[in-house]
Amino acid sequence: MNKRTRTLAWLALGVAGAWIVGLGLRGFIAAPLKAIDGQITQLRGKLKSAQQERASFIQAQDFLNGVPARTFGSTPDTAAAEVMALLTRQILEAGLREADFTRIPVGERRLTGAVEIGWIVQGDGPLDRIVDLLFLLDQDPRLHRLESLALSAGGEPGRVRVRFRFLTLLLRPPPAGAVRGTVEFARLDAPERALYVPITRRDLLRPYVPRAPAETGGPVPPPPPSEGEPGPTDPYLNLRDLKVVSLSTWAGQPEVHLRDAAAGQARVVRPGDDLAGVQIVTVDYRAHPRPDKPGLMSYSRVILRQNGTYYAVECGQTLGERRPIEPADLPVDLRE
Repeated sequence: MNKRTRTLAWLALGVAGAWIVGLGLRGFIAAPLKAIDGQITQLRGKLKSAQQERASFIQAQDFLNGVPARTFGSTPDTAAAEVMALLTRQILEAGLREADFTRIPVGERRLTGAVEIGWIVQGDGPLDRIVDLLFLLDQDPRLHRLESLALSAGGEPGRVRVRFRFLTLLLRPPPAGAVRGTVEFARLDAPERALYVPITRRDLLRPYVPRAPAETGGPVPPPPPSEGEPGPTDPYLNLRDLKVVSLSTWAGQPEVHLRDAAAGQARVVRPGDDLAGVQIVTVDYRAHPRPDKPGLMSYSRVILRQNGTYYAVECGQTLGERRPIEPADLPVDLRE
């Protein structure tokens, strides 16, 4: 091996050694730095989370500082009395009769740092005045919540039945030096009341009935007859195809909304109209158990008359499912 070969060999060994030493130094220095970078990222995440928690705490603390000024009373007994007074006041303010409403206390519910007090309110009246009552209660500036709101058909035409829970909170123990503010009750002529107008424009208890297709101008052939005996007033009308979908009122008069399965359209009939030899007599809005579904209550049904016999059809049934009823079960104005 000559001198030149030995020099190249030593040079190669030196480069290889330097590369190995570099890798070792890199692992020795870079690994701790990588771990430190991971810790910095983790600490930054914790710092951001702590800042968010602090901002939420400050916001919650500000809210709690303002709660004592917005509570009903300072003790559970006084709070329950003030809530009762509010409910009575707003029922009368909405133009409803106090005798038509029941208010039942639900008792106290112990929470962490607070006590929940509530009343169950139930009554009936015209829809627009029921909406007025809900608006007045919802706009009360004191701490409260309306929940479990339910609307159903009332016992008389043009009236609806409402049921809801009115809840409020009292802090326990009460903050020292808390001062309650003056109460400004909502007014029905407030601009916010206009937001509730669409509720009264649409009958909430009437199911959606699609519009009949627009006429094209030419004669429309009648649909083919379906199974069952056709009626004498319409050779293609079958009572089994006419399903009662709504028994609402319009301008104080009952309406019977029917879905014609054969024609694929809706029909609206009123007392006195005749369908396939069956006369629409009236709509009975009394509450009775459903004969086809024991345990469920029915709050309306249509009364029919055919060949001197009275029949009843519940909402959701077809006219072909009519059942005969005894004279004693008829509404008072139909009994002889």
